[in-house]
Amino acid sequence: MVESNAHLPRLLCLHGGGTSALIFKIQTRRLQWALRSSFKFVFVDGPFPSGAGPGVLPAFADCEPYFRWLVPESQTPEQDQRRVRQVLRKVIKDDGGEFVGVLGFSQGARLTAGLLADQEEGNAAEGMPNWSFGVMLCGSFPPLSLSLARAPSTKPSQGTDEYGETREPDEDEIIRIPSVLVRGTLDQHCERGRRLTKYFDQETAISLVFKMGHHLPGAAGDTTSDKGDTQRIVDAILKVYADNLPYEELKAPKATAIENVIGPLSL
Repeated sequence: MVESNAHLPRLLCLHGGGTSALIFKIQTRRLQWALRSSFKFVFVDGPFPSGAGPGVLPAFADCEPYFRWLVPESQTPEQDQRRVRQVLRKVIKDDGGEFVGVLGFSQGARLTAGLLADQEEGNAAEGMPNWSFGVMLCGSFPPLSLSLARAPSTKPSQGTDEYGETREPDEDEIIRIPSVLVRGTLDQHCERGRRLTKYFDQETAISLVFKMGHHLPGAAGDTTSDKGDTQRIVDAILKVYADNLPYEELKAPKATAIENVIGPLSL
C-alpha cells in the first residue's frame, strides 16, 4: 500500500545527542500532526553510539539504543564527518523523495545549521539536497559543518567561536537560507542559542523565544511554555517554506490546526 504522504516534500529530522530517531519522532508528534498535509517527516539515527542524553531518562529508558552526531574530543574528525555524510546520503537516497527542509533539535540543530552554512558557502557535501529552509529547535553555537573545506569542530561549544572569542559574525558568514530558530529562556544553552541566531540573516530568519527549558513546548513536566507555542512554530515553518514556493503551489490550503487527540509529550 502506498503511503498517503508519499507525494509530499520531505523534511529531514535530526535528533539531539544521546537520543534517537524513535525518540525524536515521539518528541515531534505535535509538529508532525500539524504539518501532516505539508511534509513527510523523515527521521534518521546518528552514526555514533551514545549514553542517554540530558532529560532522556527515565522517560525513554526503554528506547535504547541512543545515538549522537558528534564525537567529543575525537581524534579522527574528518572520518567522523564522512560517517555523518554517509548516513544522511543513504536515508535521502533510500527515501527517494524531494527533500526541501531540515529540522534538528539540540545537537541535531547544530548539524542543521552546519548543513545550511555549507550550502551557503558553496561547500555542500556531495549528495546533499539544495535545502530551501532549516528549523533549529534549542540549537546552539557553533554549527556542525560536514564540509572538508571547513575545519571540523569537535569540542563541546562554550559559547565562543573557533577563535575563542565572542565576536560578531563577518558578512560572508551570514546564512541567508530561510530558517526558523527556536530557543527557551530557561534553557541552560540559551546564550549559545542566541549567538547562533546572529549567524542568520534577520531578513530571512524567524527567531522564536519561549519561556521553556531545553525541550519542545508541551513536553512532559513543561509548566512554563504557552499552549500556543507549538502553533507559532508551525506557522513559522510554513512561512519560510512558502517564501520559496511559486504562487501556483501556494493555492492549496494547508492544515495547520493541532487537534486535541494528542496528549502530553515526553521530553
